[in-house]
Amino acid sequence: MFPLQTSITDSDEYSRCNDQTTVADPVQKTDAALKEHIYHVLWKDEVIRGLEYDEIDVHVKNGVIFLYGHIVGTASQSRVINAIRAIPGILRIENNLVIDDELTLAVAASLGKLEHTYDCKFFTGTSHGVVSINGIVRDEHVKLLAEERAAGIPNVRGVINNVQVSGIDSVMPERHFLLPVIGQTIYFLDGVSGTVKQVIIDPNNRLVTQLIIQGRFSKQKPNPKVGTKNQTEISEKTVVIPVNLIRYLTKSSGFLTIKSMDTTQYQDFNPLYFTSPQPDWTLPYPYCPGDVLFKIEAGETEDQKMVDPDIVQINISAQPTSTKAPEMPVDIIATWEDDGGQIIEPVEAEAVMAVPEINATGVYSSHVNDSLGG
Repeated sequence: MFPLQTSITDSDEYSRCNDQTTVADPVQKTDAALKEHIYHVLWKDEVIRGLEYDEIDVHVKNGVIFLYGHIVGTASQSRVINAIRAIPGILRIENNLVIDDELTLAVAASLGKLEHTYDCKFFTGTSHGVVSINGIVRDEHVKLLAEERAAGIPNVRGVINNVQVSGIDSVMPERHFLLPVIGQTIYFLDGVSGTVKQVIIDPNNRLVTQLIIQGRFSKQKPNPKVGTKNQTEISEKTVVIPVNLIRYLTKSSGFLTIKSMDTTQYQDFNPLYFTSPQPDWTLPYPYCPGDVLFKIEAGETEDQKMVDPDIVQINISAQPTSTKAPEMPVDIIATWEDDGGQIIEPVEAEAVMAVPEINATGVYSSHVNDSLGG
């Protein structure tokens, strides 16, 4: 068993997902100032700034420091802990950082059983919680088994499956790791914006596949008073948008490749088509309970309607209302280097076209060293 989470002490109960700290009283103001000081100290360290700064989440409660996130190795962990310990006023440090090296070992141990059973060899690496699998197997079934095994390791944020099937010379589709933030503003090409309410994740690889976006969107509808001319109608709605329509994503905002009126060609959100993960399923960091949904297959939805007499015919608006428009080729940026230094207004979104290239594994990361260990 590999210790994926270490905590200096667990005497204080705390959950970052339920943190509703304000700065109303002196203690909370002190905690807020301490948190700001910690981030300042971490930023001043060139190594931490280059490798780990954007991946570390700091919370402070009554002088106790809680650290969350994914970092490269034990050396980085020690550097972070030592930098924080030098700050006066800290009572204790609760370390919940997950280390890539330990995840890699845990995934390799799980895949070792498949290697023995199917006589194959896998090569794994991890970059801030994102696992990459490489190797050659005899059929697609083994490839998918490897992906599911890796995704079954708690604290894995996503799996990029680069395994090849022997004898099949095929071009593998690009797999991207994107983590849209809940509450994040997403801009359409025409400048209209919506808000990320939830994300849809494939539990077999932990990758986000769709976004649930809420906003006020416009659509054209026939106007009988003026013959064939159309009029624009603006309404509040929640739509399900494929993640591959994201062209550009930072920690504060994202930009899509479609206009807001194009949302009519995608599925309106209907809760009958989705389900929440089981309580024992570890959510990919930084998501919290309620942020993530799984897609229900069509057959399961029909079964649900049969066993639950309170469920009536599914609203037809949950289905695509017309033939889906062809998707234009897009480049995707999972995170942006030094996000705070690059602000793009909605009207500029359409002009943002040049983006960095994907690394060999198809994994983007906000840190300087993009390579995956093997």
